[in-house]
Formats: sequence, C-alpha cells, structure tokens
Amino acid sequence: MKTYFLLLSLFLMLACNTNSSNEEGEHKDEDIVLTKEEQIIKTYNDAVLPLFRGYTSVDIPTEFVIDENDLGVNAGAAFGYVEISQGLVNLPKVNVQIFALSHEVAHIVTIPQAKIFDLEGSVPKGIKTNDYKKAEYLADLIAIYLIKTNEPKRFDTLFLNFPYLQNLFGNGTFTHPSGLERIEALNNFLEKAKLQGDDKAFKTSFIGIWQMD
Repeated sequence: MKTYFLLLSLFLMLACNTNSSNEEGEHKDEDIVLTKEEQIIKTYNDAVLPLFRGYTSVDIPTEFVIDENDLGVNAGAAFGYVEISQGLVNLPKVNVQIFALSHEVAHIVTIPQAKIFDLEGSVPKGIKTNDYKKAEYLADLIAIYLIKTNEPKRFDTLFLNFPYLQNLFGNGTFTHPSGLERIEALNNFLEKAKLQGDDKAFKTSFIGIWQMD
C-alpha cells in the first residue's frame, strides 16, 4: 500500500514547527507531534529542496509517495514525485535521509549539470564502468557537493556517517557500485576539494566520472 502526500500543502501546515534535527542529525523529542511520514516530508521541504534551487530549468519533485510495504532503505525520483520506502521513513538518522533524498533528486539534475560543464548527451558507457554505475557516482557527487557547500555543519555530521552509509549501500550490482567504491569516490572528491576548492573539485570530479573507462 502506498501513501501519497502533497508537499506544498503539508509544508504550510508544518511551517510553524521547530527544527527537524539536532547537531547529531537525530530527530528531536519535541518533534514527536509529527508522524515519521510527516517528519521526512518536512525534512525534504526544509533541507533538500533548497539545495536544488540553482537548477531553475528543472522541475524538482514536489509530491511524495511512500511504499509502506517496503521496509528496506530505498528511494527513487521522477519528474513530479519522489518515492521512498517505509524503511527510509523509519531511519533515525536525519542526515542520512537527507543524503538519500538528495541523491535521488540529483539523478534528475545530472544531465542539466553535465550541460553546464559542456558535456553533451546522456551519461556515456565505459569499458569497465557502465552508464548505470556512472549515474550513481554522479548523483552521489552532486548530493554531497550541494550539502557540503550549502549546509557545512550538516555535512560534518554526514561525513562521520560514511561508514554507516558504506554498509547501507552494500555490495555492488550491475547497476550500482559497491558501498566501498561509492565512499571511495566521495572521499576522492573531498581530497580534491582540499587542494582545489569545492567548486573546481566538483567540476573535475564530475567530468572524471563522466569520462571514466
């Protein structure tokens, strides 16, 4: 059974509520008035949507679909809506929820971002790394870049959760790199950022993934 929520109307109802997370990225006790479903939608409105405000040519999803029967940690996004699992709703780590949601929206803005970097067409297939895996690396990169540059304190907490994320990502599949590979790619970007700055490191990392063999 799937539950549908309209984010904009819910946002108006929740706007007067207190902040959704503390410094450790966990839900505050005072937010207990909200259901977990309402809380993650508020988090999406408050913390995820603003990250993508620079992508003015893209319609960022404003509707939520929750698959109540899926207790795994899963999510997906399309033009118009985001679909997430009940497992992601139940996850107690807000910053991990934000990364997961940002990753899904990042899939939608990947091609517009590529055009900004003068990269044409769709994500190319590599000899060793197929286009599906490249798309995952790129969505991870966009998400972590936007969080790091817009919400540095939230990024600091998320960075501490990299081992948790690596375990959550699990083993690699035909369409997804392994958790180890994904975290290594994120750490490579962060090392470049120390030397080049966030913006240049984002561009060089993005192009590097796009052109990966």
